[in-house]
Amino acid sequence: MADFIQLLVSGLAIGSVYALAAIGFVIVYSATGVVNFAAGQFVMVGTFAGVAMLVDAQLPAPLAYSAALAVMALFGALFFLVVYLPLRKSSVVTIIIGTVAIGITMQNAALLTFGSWPFRLPSPVEGRTLALGGAIISTHALGVVGVTAIMVAGLWLLFNKTTVGVGMRAVAQDIQAARLMGLKVNRLLALSWILAALLAGVAGLMLGPMWFADVSMGDPIALKAFAATIIGGFGSLPGAIVGGLFVGLSEVLGASYISSAYKDLISFGIMIVFLLVRPQGVFGEKIQDRG
Repeated sequence: MADFIQLLVSGLAIGSVYALAAIGFVIVYSATGVVNFAAGQFVMVGTFAGVAMLVDAQLPAPLAYSAALAVMALFGALFFLVVYLPLRKSSVVTIIIGTVAIGITMQNAALLTFGSWPFRLPSPVEGRTLALGGAIISTHALGVVGVTAIMVAGLWLLFNKTTVGVGMRAVAQDIQAARLMGLKVNRLLALSWILAALLAGVAGLMLGPMWFADVSMGDPIALKAFAATIIGGFGSLPGAIVGGLFVGLSEVLGASYISSAYKDLISFGIMIVFLLVRPQGVFGEKIQDRG
């Protein structure tokens, strides 16, 4: 039972990271109709922003995390201006190819900047554990789950209780109607990319102490986030959360109780089953047609 509790918490922690990446995936898709295949590289950039601030610059943790998230907000705005905005009138396929190309560029830029050697990002609760039901649980893993819950609650408040959030939902529902209503569409679209980058930054900062930070870490995260959105329902924020947690749990439990060699096969096998049996996912697609 103790082993199961440890695996459960670890699965929820990894799943929380996938969920945050998937939420950013969904926010961008809902607002722009673009599938951002650089989503995993966003997480990678967030991790290395933490490496730059915590490991290289040796800043105090509160200042380092704030600086890393500021970098991610700027990165999201630049991505909107440099990648999405020039391509916004192109076909969706062209924009998707653009996100793939810039993702490869980001990976190579990180390789030139930080090298191929993996980094260990320290945790603010380094080495602390908690005894729970006979299991020794990493405090960092519990913190990851807690921070993700807070982020999800904050997103709910943003989208349902603020004028900006309601405007973002209006743009996601019908961009032309939103423009006719006088909404600053470009600003709201930019905010969508910034929010996705911030979520990826938080995910990267939390993932760094659990994985070694290396320049190729973004690819598996992007694939797992994509699987999470398919399982939960493309375009659904609750679906991204549930899908991310499900993928994380299936990965950890499958690796422990079946074989670590098949952990990816299990996650993507379940995704394929959903595509065949229930392509709309658990929660269905929130937005069917864009105006």
